[in-house]
Amino acid sequence: MVRVGVDLSWLRKDRLSGVERYALELVPALARLAPGEIVLFAHPDLPEALAGLDLETHVLSAFGRVAQDQVWLPLAAMRARVDLLHSLASPTPLLWRGLAAMTVHDATPWLHPDAAETRWYMRPLYPQAIARAAAIFTVSEAAREDLVRAAAVPRERVFVTPNGVDPRFFHLHAPGGPRAPYLLAVGTFEPRKNLPVLLDAFRRLRRDGRDLELVVAGHQAFTQLLPLGDLAPHVRLTGVVTDEELRALYAGATCFVMPSLHEGFGLPLAEAMAAGVPAVASDIPALREVGGEAVRYADPRDPEGFAAAIAAALDDREGSQLRAAAGRGRARRFRWEETARATLAVYRKVLREAGKGS
Repeated sequence: MVRVGVDLSWLRKDRLSGVERYALELVPALARLAPGEIVLFAHPDLPEALAGLDLETHVLSAFGRVAQDQVWLPLAAMRARVDLLHSLASPTPLLWRGLAAMTVHDATPWLHPDAAETRWYMRPLYPQAIARAAAIFTVSEAAREDLVRAAAVPRERVFVTPNGVDPRFFHLHAPGGPRAPYLLAVGTFEPRKNLPVLLDAFRRLRRDGRDLELVVAGHQAFTQLLPLGDLAPHVRLTGVVTDEELRALYAGATCFVMPSLHEGFGLPLAEAMAAGVPAVASDIPALREVGGEAVRYADPRDPEGFAAAIAAALDDREGSQLRAAAGRGRARRFRWEETARATLAVYRKVLREAGKGS
């Protein structure tokens, strides 16, 4: 039986982003489809949902990310005698000389290298990792095109395995009792998430007399980096939320908004669609690939246009209901079981070509 090592050494509890959700959903699905084949390499602070899986798990040292990624992970993978090492969110370690695969969720390290860690650590490691990878996974056709163009990744080694949607998002019920109508944004705080334009659009809607609130879920250090000013009484910053809290926020939202400048997939948009929430998103390829005709789109660099699209979603109730119904149907295409199945097929192809699989 082959052994595929999956690197979760970067994953921690209480984080909310598409990358974390990818790992939290993909690994259990892989374990169900390929029992005995998956070996985990994890940080001591592994989320309970994964810690409870019946999988061979090697806990790595917690002393700094560089040492963990570049020393402890490859040594542990060699000792565990894995046939293939799949890095879900980082470049393959320099010391690992075996068969490798990695997931590159988007071209952010090349197109938006804003974070210090990306500039000095992640991006310099990618060229060697890309050159050595037997397979590179990404989450949309748009992301594949970005990687081929911006990072010179060979197209034939890039495999698209789209994200899925937790089935529970299809069965939400709006909370009872009176509540103020609110717009919902979900994600991490990064410049490419384009929150200043969202705030500007929200300010325009308030000035037009719309009695709206804005709920921003998952964003940390938001107030320090982007002062809210006169909008402060009308913006609720949740910080990181639990899965249950997140579903409740979707269930009660009047409209979902996603003003990103760049995305690989846009998992919150798919979740909003599954929940039947009218959505307004940036007119960028990845979000159009996910949302199709079920979503209203606006130029992410035009706050006035973004505000107009939100206003249209709020005012055209019949049109928004039709789009929301179409969105639910479209979101059913995104299933984590299929993501895992496609991932396993690539594992087996790579292993077979290397003479390690049947």
